[in-house]
Amino acid sequence: MLNFNWWVNRKDPAGRNVFAGGFLGLDNIGVFDRSAQLPTGGSLEQADGTAWMAFYCQCMLEMALILTEYDTMYEEVAFKFIQHFMWIFLCHGPHRRASRRDVDEQDGFFYDLLRLPDGQAMRLKVRSLVGLLPLCASTVFEGMP
Repeated sequence: MLNFNWWVNRKDPAGRNVFAGGFLGLDNIGVFDRSAQLPTGGSLEQADGTAWMAFYCQCMLEMALILTEYDTMYEEVAFKFIQHFMWIFLCHGPHRRASRRDVDEQDGFFYDLLRLPDGQAMRLKVRSLVGLLPLCASTVFEGMP
């Protein structure tokens, strides 16, 4: 949990559930160094970093659910990870305006967003592993007895 909280606080400094900056060694799959300052200014909202954090929420949720079988205190922990996952989803889900989402409905692919200092956002339409990583953020829950 300490590691999860460190990533949430370190890579989402604006608290918007959009993860940016060089991320967990995944920065070598982009077109440029995503750990460096952008020459345009602004920030880069990373589809892969955000997807990784959604997946991290799901893994932590699964562990907390297993632990609830031994101590009901972990129900609150499980709820925390459901909340984090939903906050990420609400920032990236289909209800968001097209200019705010990292998925292009026409292409059916995820892209990083370049957020410029004037508030404009543009998708960096490069097909790479960045656009596939969001597919990892899924979990199957078995039926409860």
